[in-house]
Amino acid sequence: MIKIKMKKIAVSIHATDDFDPNILYGLEDYDYVHIDVMDGKFVETKRKNLACFKKVKENTDKPIIGHLMVDKPSEYFNRIIDYVDYYVFHYESEGSKDDLIQKIKKANKSAGIALNPETPLTKIIPYLNKIDLVLVMSVNPGWSGQTFIWECLDKVNLLIAYRAYMKHQFLIDIDGGITLENAGYIHSDIISSASTILKADNPNEVIQKLKNLDYNEE
Repeated sequence: MIKIKMKKIAVSIHATDDFDPNILYGLEDYDYVHIDVMDGKFVETKRKNLACFKKVKENTDKPIIGHLMVDKPSEYFNRIIDYVDYYVFHYESEGSKDDLIQKIKKANKSAGIALNPETPLTKIIPYLNKIDLVLVMSVNPGWSGQTFIWECLDKVNLLIAYRAYMKHQFLIDIDGGITLENAGYIHSDIISSASTILKADNPNEVIQKLKNLDYNEE
């Protein structure tokens, strides 16, 4: 193993009805807040308390990634765009991707596309010169605590190679099933983690370990 650049860490939380911004209290040295919205249609789980975006914005100076696991991501735009830095929608969702990217950019925000495990990377190649972030799902979206899907690392590695070859600037994020055991094999720019961080006895120690792991070059 050799050490590569330090990872950026996104603390992943859900837009639950009983959302409490104190969930972030005491956390140190993380880089992003990743907020999951679920409409109960795109995924079975329903987590769509959009008021949490404003609460988080008022309680942290970290960039906010709004991850919309919803059928119609454009319908959420006006309600959260002022409170996010990255507006991330799924390739598998409905509506024109180009129109939504243009709308996000016009609002001076960063646009991102998320990709489910079964969706081929080739589907988003036409958008990679237009977006700022690709979110690779390493579990099937919908709930925390799932088992990491190792095959998704192929997407991360292909994105890294494609970005270098095409000289694109998008960031690569990965979300789902991240543990201290598998994180060392992930070469993405950002790791988004919910339960591994928030359910730990010492969340700040976990954040530091995720940032400073000796990442496997293979």
